[in-house]
Amino acid sequence: MKRAAGGFSLLEVIVAMAIMAMSLGALYHAGGGALRGVIETGARTRATALALALLDTHWSAPPGGLRENGSVGDMEWTLATSLFRPEQDKNWALHQIEVTVTWEQGRRSLRLASLLPERRAPLDSKRVNSKR
Repeated sequence: MKRAAGGFSLLEVIVAMAIMAMSLGALYHAGGGALRGVIETGARTRATALALALLDTHWSAPPGGLRENGSVGDMEWTLATSLFRPEQDKNWALHQIEVTVTWEQGRRSLRLASLLPERRAPLDSKRVNSKR
């Protein structure tokens, strides 16, 4: 039996189509994963910027502590301070400030913390000058 030259059999075409379909499926899956990663990175960057901005607004903490909350766009935030070490020297009181930012209805969150000095009343200039 003589075979005709120059053509593909039906089996070869089906195998080629199956390989192409699997390759395109893998590329689609990889592209979708990369897009999800970019979106998540963007949201985390916005949350970090918001948390840093909130930390930068406070240079000291009141003696009784501080608690604030709010939202910006789809992100909600809380800011709280507490005495860092109650047993420490009262002349150098430090407060821990903690900012928590949540997004995606609370499924994702970011927390940043730092230390702040306790806010003191300004010195009375007459009292300072009389000690000289």
